[in-house]
Amino acid sequence: MRAFTWFVRLILFLLLFGLALNNLEPTDLHLLFGTQWRAPLFVLLLCAFALGALLGIAVMLPGWLRARRLQRSSAAVAKPADVAPGVTDTPPAATPGVIDGTPDGV
Repeated sequence: MRAFTWFVRLILFLLLFGLALNNLEPTDLHLLFGTQWRAPLFVLLLCAFALGALLGIAVMLPGWLRARRLQRSSAAVAKPADVAPGVTDTPPAATPGVIDGTPDGV
């Protein structure tokens, strides 16, 4: 499985490398207020992808941190540190037909 993953990564890299080599012509990106940026098309595409990934991470980060904090606090409540392993707060289940340690009818 590991070899297959590396093979897929290699194929993806070669496809993206070929795309970059086919798009070496300078391209103008017209920005706000009449400014423009002249760069090869693959550089502009790479920057747009990186900006989108960073924006996605920035939007999702507060939710991830909140979920992580909630998970840690619920784990701390579920397992208090002052209880010895194997000790429970619930009494053992009663055996049917036995009351106060003596069998019924005796």
